[in-house]
Amino acid sequence: MSQFPTHKIVEPSNKRGLARQQKFLETAEEMFLTQGYASTSVNEIVRLSGGSLVTLYRMFGNKLGLFEAVFRKITLTFFNELEEGVVWSDDIELSLQRFGKHMQSVILRPDGIAIYRMVLMENNADQQEIQRIYYKYGPQVAIGMLANYLDKQVQAEKIAVEDTYLAASQFMEMIKGAFVNRQLFGEVISEEEVALALKQGVQIFLNGLSVQKTDL
Repeated sequence: MSQFPTHKIVEPSNKRGLARQQKFLETAEEMFLTQGYASTSVNEIVRLSGGSLVTLYRMFGNKLGLFEAVFRKITLTFFNELEEGVVWSDDIELSLQRFGKHMQSVILRPDGIAIYRMVLMENNADQQEIQRIYYKYGPQVAIGMLANYLDKQVQAEKIAVEDTYLAASQFMEMIKGAFVNRQLFGEVISEEEVALALKQGVQIFLNGLSVQKTDL
């Protein structure tokens, strides 16, 4: 049976407590990204942050709850930037370009790859739950946001899509799928490659591929 974290962050009632909580999150984020989940010690987080282990566990429940809080904080900051009217508009092509560029900028930057490496390659007792946390607050939210936008365009009869969630997933793979594994193994991806992937991905997504027929 899954033990997916259900611990809710206990919000401090005073400024000192809020400052301590923020320090825990900042220190844990840096350690998770640089050392990985398994090698990160909650005792070391407390030592660097101040406070006590009792306070950390009271706020976050356990190490996995702390990781969930850290990752939720990271993704909320990112997704809050995808505001209505800033990314999404009646111009479907422009909206896809803005959304895709924003996704690329986060997924393919060093800390984005570090998170993906930790989620994909680590081997520890909490790995299954880490992967669920990653999908819940990361890809699932991003795909859902794009799917919701596509739903509105379907309702407005601007596009015809049988499964908008699947279509959103396919778009995500087109704009980042070719690069993530290459970066995991140390390749340097040029800005030109990333820009071309977005441009071509939007074109294929909206227009499909033009098949050139030849006479037999």
